[in-house]
Amino acid sequence: MKFLFSSICMLSLLASQWSLGALWQSGHGDIGIGFDGTDWDPHFHFHEEEGEHEGEEHKDDDDHEGEDDHDHDHDHDHEGDNHPIIDGEEATEEEYEIDALTLLVSGGRLPGAGVADSGAADIYVLAQDESLAVAQGTPWVGIAVEEIAPGLLLNDLVTLSLVDVSGPGVYSLWTTDSFGGDSVLMSSALGSDAPDSVALPLEPGHYHFNMGFSEEGIYDVTFNSSGTTVDGVETGTDFTVSFNVVPEPSSVLLLALGAFATLRRRRV
Repeated sequence: MKFLFSSICMLSLLASQWSLGALWQSGHGDIGIGFDGTDWDPHFHFHEEEGEHEGEEHKDDDDHEGEDDHDHDHDHDHEGDNHPIIDGEEATEEEYEIDALTLLVSGGRLPGAGVADSGAADIYVLAQDESLAVAQGTPWVGIAVEEIAPGLLLNDLVTLSLVDVSGPGVYSLWTTDSFGGDSVLMSSALGSDAPDSVALPLEPGHYHFNMGFSEEGIYDVTFNSSGTTVDGVETGTDFTVSFNVVPEPSSVLLLALGAFATLRRRRV
């Protein structure tokens, strides 16, 4: 019976991933938001270099006085060799279409600021902190607007808003400051007083947040990136990011993931 249950879980995982994008399993990368003055370009972006991100400075804590809470995550060095792993192998492209990848959310359930809204005792987390993401074996996901040229948008500012969540539970996004304080910025929970939007200045242009999921399963989270051009025209676009939230993988499921990645490569 236990083997049968494991087999059913394995087949369900394979079936879901066959219909979704390639599986981003671990390593650092960004949800990139591009804008050329007319069209928006949401995508996934992976930096090849180790250490500092292009166009980003990692500052000491003392340099962050007066900055927004969500800027503080630049005060630690990028861990070496945290390369993005997609379908069991290192990413081969620097950019992927936003619908080409599905983010794997695995590992144990953790406390998080999204708990209060979701009603769950703890939640599955994509961590803002790189060390925790590495320990969990999950992607360390940034949100980057650094590719947008200054002077295209009023005040060089992009607003990211939560539009819709399709999934079995509550999605939330929050930031943890250097003193351990949490601030919920987005939540799909009914009655939540989260603002459901966050301002992303082009400088420094690269941000990390915590993302939480109250239940395991497939989530399609739709965001809107928007701004006002220097000519006073309001502009924006919706885009959807897919997440596959699973319990900490067993050895059977890990073998299944490896077999699935092999099958995917043979199909291409």
